[in-house]
Amino acid sequence: MTPPSTERVIRRRRRYAPSFKAKIVAACLEGDASIAQVALQHGLNTNLVQTWIRKAKRQSQLPAVPDFVPLPVPPPADLPTPPATASEICIELPSSQGTITVRWPVAEAAQCAHWLKGLLG
Repeated sequence: MTPPSTERVIRRRRRYAPSFKAKIVAACLEGDASIAQVALQHGLNTNLVQTWIRKAKRQSQLPAVPDFVPLPVPPPADLPTPPATASEICIELPSSQGTITVRWPVAEAAQCAHWLKGLLG
Protein backbone atom coordinates (compact mmCIF):
# COMPACT_ATOMS: atom_id res chain seq x y z
CA MET A 1 0.00 0.00 0.00
CA THR A 2 1.33 3.41 -0.89
CA PRO A 3 1.31 6.20 1.66
CA PRO A 4 -0.97 9.13 0.89
CA SER A 5 0.70 11.99 -0.86
CA THR A 6 1.11 15.19 1.08
CA GLU A 7 1.75 17.25 -2.01
CA ARG A 8 -1.19 19.19 -3.37
CA VAL A 9 -1.46 20.53 -6.83
CA ILE A 10 -2.57 24.12 -6.74
CA ARG A 11 -4.93 24.92 -9.56
CA ARG A 12 -5.37 28.44 -10.71
CA ARG A 13 -8.47 29.77 -12.38
CA ARG A 14 -8.27 29.97 -16.08
CA ARG A 15 -8.78 33.40 -17.56
CA TYR A 16 -10.45 34.01 -20.91
CA ALA A 17 -10.11 37.04 -23.12
CA PRO A 18 -13.24 39.15 -23.64
CA SER A 19 -13.01 38.54 -27.39
CA PHE A 20 -13.04 34.77 -26.78
CA LYS A 21 -16.06 35.07 -24.49
CA ALA A 22 -17.88 37.20 -27.07
CA LYS A 23 -17.12 34.60 -29.75
CA ILE A 24 -18.54 31.78 -27.58
CA VAL A 25 -21.66 33.80 -26.66
CA ALA A 26 -22.27 34.63 -30.33
CA ALA A 27 -21.89 30.96 -31.28
CA CYS A 28 -24.47 29.99 -28.64
CA LEU A 29 -26.97 32.53 -29.90
CA GLU A 30 -26.71 31.56 -33.56
CA GLY A 31 -29.08 28.68 -32.94
CA ASP A 32 -27.12 26.10 -34.93
CA ALA A 33 -25.97 24.31 -31.78
CA SER A 34 -27.01 24.20 -28.15
CA ILE A 35 -25.07 25.92 -25.41
CA ALA A 36 -23.88 22.54 -24.17
CA GLN A 37 -22.56 21.60 -27.62
CA VAL A 38 -20.67 24.89 -28.01
CA ALA A 39 -19.19 24.52 -24.51
CA LEU A 40 -18.13 20.94 -25.19
CA GLN A 41 -16.48 21.88 -28.49
CA HIS A 42 -14.35 24.48 -26.71
CA GLY A 43 -13.62 22.44 -23.57
CA LEU A 44 -15.72 24.70 -21.34
CA ASN A 45 -18.26 24.06 -18.62
CA THR A 46 -21.83 24.73 -19.74
CA ASN A 47 -22.60 26.70 -16.57
CA LEU A 48 -19.64 28.99 -17.26
CA VAL A 49 -20.91 29.71 -20.77
CA GLN A 50 -24.41 30.39 -19.46
CA THR A 51 -22.91 32.84 -16.98
CA TRP A 52 -21.15 34.62 -19.83
CA ILE A 53 -24.44 34.87 -21.72
CA ARG A 54 -26.24 36.31 -18.67
CA LYS A 55 -23.47 38.86 -18.10
CA ALA A 56 -23.53 39.87 -21.76
CA LYS A 57 -27.30 40.44 -21.54
CA ARG A 58 -26.91 42.49 -18.36
CA GLN A 59 -24.25 44.63 -20.01
CA SER A 60 -26.62 45.21 -22.95
CA GLN A 61 -24.25 43.60 -25.38
CA LEU A 62 -27.11 41.44 -26.60
CA PRO A 63 -30.57 42.46 -27.75
CA ALA A 64 -33.02 41.87 -24.93
CA VAL A 65 -35.68 39.30 -25.67
CA PRO A 66 -39.03 40.44 -24.26
CA ASP A 67 -40.61 38.22 -21.66
CA PHE A 68 -44.05 38.81 -23.15
CA VAL A 69 -44.71 38.80 -26.87
CA PRO A 70 -48.17 40.09 -27.79
CA LEU A 71 -49.96 38.06 -30.43
CA PRO A 72 -52.81 39.32 -32.57
CA VAL A 73 -56.16 37.85 -31.61
CA PRO A 74 -58.58 37.17 -34.45
CA PRO A 75 -61.96 38.87 -34.14
CA PRO A 76 -64.55 36.72 -32.40
CA ALA A 77 -66.58 34.55 -34.74
CA ASP A 78 -70.34 34.45 -34.67
CA LEU A 79 -71.69 33.45 -31.34
CA PRO A 80 -72.10 29.70 -31.10
CA THR A 81 -75.59 28.38 -31.41
CA PRO A 82 -77.13 27.06 -28.22
CA PRO A 83 -76.77 23.31 -27.75
CA ALA A 84 -79.56 21.11 -28.97
CA THR A 85 -82.09 20.00 -26.46
CA ALA A 86 -82.85 16.35 -25.86
CA SER A 87 -85.86 16.64 -28.16
CA GLU A 88 -83.79 17.76 -31.18
CA ILE A 89 -81.33 16.24 -33.61
CA CYS A 90 -78.55 18.73 -34.29
CA ILE A 91 -76.39 18.32 -37.41
CA GLU A 92 -73.53 20.74 -38.08
CA LEU A 93 -72.10 20.88 -41.60
CA PRO A 94 -68.88 22.83 -42.19
CA SER A 95 -68.78 24.92 -45.35
CA SER A 96 -66.44 27.48 -46.84
CA GLN A 97 -68.66 30.30 -45.60
CA GLY A 98 -69.22 28.95 -42.09
CA THR A 99 -70.98 26.13 -40.33
CA ILE A 100 -74.51 25.19 -41.32
CA THR A 101 -76.55 23.94 -38.38
CA VAL A 102 -79.66 21.85 -39.00
CA ARG A 103 -82.03 21.07 -36.15
CA TRP A 104 -84.61 18.32 -36.54
CA PRO A 105 -87.25 17.13 -34.07
CA VAL A 106 -86.44 13.72 -32.60
CA ALA A 107 -90.03 12.66 -33.31
CA GLU A 108 -89.24 12.92 -37.04
CA ALA A 109 -85.89 11.06 -36.95
CA ALA A 110 -86.83 8.83 -39.91
CA GLN A 111 -87.40 11.87 -42.12
CA CYS A 112 -84.08 13.32 -40.93
CA ALA A 113 -82.29 10.10 -41.87
CA HIS A 114 -83.94 10.12 -45.32
CA TRP A 115 -82.95 13.77 -45.84
CA LEU A 116 -79.38 13.09 -44.70
CA LYS A 117 -79.01 10.08 -47.03
CA GLY A 118 -80.19 12.23 -49.93
CA LEU A 119 -77.76 15.00 -48.98
CA LEU A 120 -74.76 12.69 -48.71
CA GLY A 121 -75.77 10.77 -51.82
